Amino acid sequence: MTSSEPLLGGGLLFCDARFHDLNGVPVGERRRYEHRSDGRLVGVLDGVAADDVFVSGHSAPFGGPDLVEATPVDDVLGLVTGALAAFRADGIREVRIRARPPVYSAAEPLLEYALLHLGFTVAHCDLNQHVDLTGVDGAPGVLSLFKDRRRRYVRAALGRAHELSVVEGGEDLTTLHRIIADNRVAHGRPPGLPREYLERMKQAFPERVRLLLLREAGTPVAAAVVYRVLTDVDQVVHWADAGDADRNGRPTPMGLLAYLVLAESLRTGARLVDLGPSSEKDGTPNLGLVNFKRSVGALPGTRKVFVAGLD
Repeated sequence: MTSSEPLLGGGLLFCDARFHDLNGVPVGERRRYEHRSDGRLVGVLDGVAADDVFVSGHSAPFGGPDLVEATPVDDVLGLVTGALAAFRADGIREVRIRARPPVYSAAEPLLEYALLHLGFTVAHCDLNQHVDLTGVDGAPGVLSLFKDRRRRYVRAALGRAHELSVVEGGEDLTTLHRIIADNRVAHGRPPGLPREYLERMKQAFPERVRLLLLREAGTPVAAAVVYRVLTDVDQVVHWADAGDADRNGRPTPMGLLAYLVLAESLRTGARLVDLGPSSEKDGTPNLGLVNFKRSVGALPGTRKVFVAGLD
């Protein structure tokens, strides 16, 4: 069931039926609970149920309840309570909520309270980092968020020949994917999103997926995959530099890429850019990531996984 009422922030990208289509989720495994109060839609909880476990944020960084508007606490509690009752009646024995970072909206702490109050526990917590663009005045304002040393590097890079291209497909997408894949291998990370998947995401969400390739003096040196996850929130899903690029002793192009990505997000209406987790699978902070993101203006936060048993 899909409601016609607009959701707060435009609705989370990862709870869109087209996202489930891309991930090959059988229709019979999809669950979408809609909660109403006096005939008014309060919010929805969307996800996937398999092996008697419901996951909101299936095949995605996060999911969680979506609200129509800033909602009173009794309505939020009603949404979560109603969803649990519906899932229990459906034979689901466990609910897992991969929650978005609390900074995404004023509603997130209230949703977190409702989950904890109704018996969820925190199964995992990542250190997450984001850049707040609220009140930032254009591209110069973005650069002012950077730490002094990083700002100097970026200013020098801006004075050299460079271009940030929006990739639609073809050879540029192959290059973008290679840069990201090679970087992940070099850092011991699991494979990222396949090239074919990125192409299909771009086709399914042309206005919400940005594939960006950075060239310096005509040479591809870095790449980024950015999703508009809510109307005014961007998430950097992947970004990386080409480690084999000839830098001639110059610093990594990641500072320049970060500046250009943030400036583009600001230009296209984002108030927040989520740079993603800076911790390992066990929650241990990755200090290299933490310090780099801090140097480009990122603030700390959390991203949690909530779990409740329904036995």
